[in-house]
Amino acid sequence: MFFRLSVVKLTALAKHNKGTPMRGKRLHPDIALCAIWLLLATDSGLAQSGKPYSTETDLLQELPVVSAVSRFEQQLEAAPASVTVIDRELIELSGARTFADIFRLVPGMRSYYINNNRYGVSYHGIGREFPNQLEVTIDGRSVYESLFASVHWGTLGIDLADIDYIEVVRGSNAPAQGSNAFLGAVNIVTRKPFEYQGLTAQATMGDLSTRDGTLSYGGKLGTTHYRLSLGYDHNSGFPAVDGEGPMEDGVESYHANFRSIVTPTLSDTLDLSLGYAYQRLGWGDGDRPDEFSQSRFDYQFQSLNWSRDLAGEDALRVQAYHSRLRARNRVPLGPVYQFIGIDATTAQQIAALDPVPPALVADFAARSGLDSGTSATLLDNISNQLISGFGTLQSERYDIEISHQVRPGRTIQGVWGIGSRWDKLEYAHPQSTDQEATEHYLRLFGHTEWQALPRLTVNVGAMVEDTFVGSFASPRFGANLRLDDHNTLRIGIARGHRVPSLQEANERTTEEIGDLIYNIFRVSDPDLKEETIDSYEVGYLLHWNDPAIKLDVRIFREEIEDVIDEVEMPTSPPTLYFDDEVKTYENVGSWTLQGAEFELSYRPWQRTLIRLHYSNTEADSRLLRNRMPVHYRTIDRRMVRHSGGLLIGHSFTPAWSASVFSYHQSEVRWEDGNTIDDFTRVDAQVTYRFSLGSSRGHLRVVAQNLGGDYPEFNINNRFETRLFLEARVNLP
Repeated sequence: MFFRLSVVKLTALAKHNKGTPMRGKRLHPDIALCAIWLLLATDSGLAQSGKPYSTETDLLQELPVVSAVSRFEQQLEAAPASVTVIDRELIELSGARTFADIFRLVPGMRSYYINNNRYGVSYHGIGREFPNQLEVTIDGRSVYESLFASVHWGTLGIDLADIDYIEVVRGSNAPAQGSNAFLGAVNIVTRKPFEYQGLTAQATMGDLSTRDGTLSYGGKLGTTHYRLSLGYDHNSGFPAVDGEGPMEDGVESYHANFRSIVTPTLSDTLDLSLGYAYQRLGWGDGDRPDEFSQSRFDYQFQSLNWSRDLAGEDALRVQAYHSRLRARNRVPLGPVYQFIGIDATTAQQIAALDPVPPALVADFAARSGLDSGTSATLLDNISNQLISGFGTLQSERYDIEISHQVRPGRTIQGVWGIGSRWDKLEYAHPQSTDQEATEHYLRLFGHTEWQALPRLTVNVGAMVEDTFVGSFASPRFGANLRLDDHNTLRIGIARGHRVPSLQEANERTTEEIGDLIYNIFRVSDPDLKEETIDSYEVGYLLHWNDPAIKLDVRIFREEIEDVIDEVEMPTSPPTLYFDDEVKTYENVGSWTLQGAEFELSYRPWQRTLIRLHYSNTEADSRLLRNRMPVHYRTIDRRMVRHSGGLLIGHSFTPAWSASVFSYHQSEVRWEDGNTIDDFTRVDAQVTYRFSLGSSRGHLRVVAQNLGGDYPEFNINNRFETRLFLEARVNLP
């Protein structure tokens, strides 16, 4: 019944879109296909009577449960996609200090340091400065920012100690999470307030002048559990960049969070979260450390979740949140004459002339290719007009979603829902025209898991999105066959779409003096449309309890069309003193990615964990680089072909534990970075846990890169051996 209602909503949406004027508006035929697909699968499931959904054997086995793939809890063996779960134990054993460290535990993930305090994280990505094809959520709230079409990890406002576990969907999850989950998705789940009782303090000191600290308090008032936390982070950044610019590569940040969970009735739960983060960050390119400048970021969010348990195992959930990210950089980078090919002595001589002689204007115009009016304006301002940073940028979002989880039969469960999102983007640049863009998005989704046969589970789902470039559907089909109680085969087929971000669709970067535009750097194609991916995978899962062994193998092929990238075209007329090309965002490329990856977890003894993962990715690509003359390029070398890691952890006593994590990456030429040779990095940590009366705590020593230096993303980002001491104590 719930999918019949979804089909009615799909039809209504199609009728509405048919007569709605919008740039590039079109209705994809996938929508009708998804409606039929969902309806047939659901009717078949309701008519089927088989063994109960969960058996006694299922309950006795220690089977992982995930929720990010289909929006409801599933055993990993029944999920329609590959999922890596990073729990508290794994985070602590890895010795991870940042999110960039954490995601190196996941096969196929590309995780790198753009600067010491800016990270790039993607799945099968090519190393962009702003990876734009991975959705990241925290407790259901998206932190994918339209400002950068990416995630700004430095202002999430949470510490690694706040994380309960992380689900990483390896493969397109657009059918469940929409456009931003084009290549994959990350679901970060934080600890509940009732898990934090009393006062907790943590401090870390170490290399790079690292001084980090957090202070939190958790308590209870009636039926309300709450937690308040404050945090501070400081470091000086990569040594090769340290001292080169106004701010170097360092960071200083503060954050505050409040979360409360109240259960006013036995059926209702309210979850309220508020947060604010401030970051002062060295911003720049490792290739030009002298141009680093200070940037300021502030981020705030408010989120409210309401859930109600209905009859049986049905549930209703409403989530609403608001977020805003503001970035500011108005640090002067130098006078205009430095950017138009005039030395300081000549600039001073010209500035002394009032007005500038016509002959000098004509000579400058002839050499630069600019008209006389533009030349005169530039020469009049070359001594006092300053070029500064990117100015003030801001993105804001309001989002609300209603979902209904149902279990209409013993062999079937599912969810359907609707959502609405409003995004706003603002630019205010000292050398450019202020810009503003807003968009409204609607979404409708439905997913079902049907145990068609005692050992066969079928998943069908889709998301329909109504956007400013059109309406389209992202469907998925998965079939999981349990060969026996320990072995499972899975096949999955999915289609996904990625809508251009507001930044990509409304880009117009210009350089101006007064009202005069003297250079156009980057613009957007007015006919920009969505990217499309067709994903195919075959998976194998092994789960064994004695000894404890878990193996996940994924063989994949991902065909991506209409890739959005920059195309260069010559300006008209060409100039001598300015860039003679303009960059345009267009749908100009196609990728085909294929390969295999696996992760193996093995516990030979209860207190020992051995974890191994590996990924191989082969790329075949073609992207238009220049239009005049026509030139194509590939990104094949920009894909990390081989990567993997080995972690060994052991608890010697209840008080003492230690681990070693080794990570290897093959040579790669990052898209927005440099060519980086293959490297192997070894991290280690030793932890001592103690109790003082009712108080508990730990001391941890973390050593990163126990070996030779290696570069991260850029040859100037030299990652040296680092040592850190962490202390934590909980006072109930």
